[in-house]
Amino acid sequence: MAQLRSYKDVKKRSLADLEFRREYEALGPEFELIESIIRRRMELKMSQEELAAKVGTGQAAISRLESGNANPTLASLAEIAEALDADLRIELKPKS
Repeated sequence: MAQLRSYKDVKKRSLADLEFRREYEALGPEFELIESIIRRRMELKMSQEELAAKVGTGQAAISRLESGNANPTLASLAEIAEALDADLRIELKPKS
């Protein structure tokens, strides 16, 4: 298994880059979902390979999802949530 770093450390290091920070903030909801998937996977000390095996896909698909380079279906997000022993919630909120 590849060494898992603390999600907080990775996020802190990444957000130090101003260009990365601007893009991250512009894609707020998408990154919140990605962040929650990565955080949960790391809490479970699960590698991308292990998550992929539980979902029935390849590690590259999990990598694309976690890097924001995939457009997963609602069904695949539900499968990932199940594999991570988590609930998937999707909601619409009125704009402030």
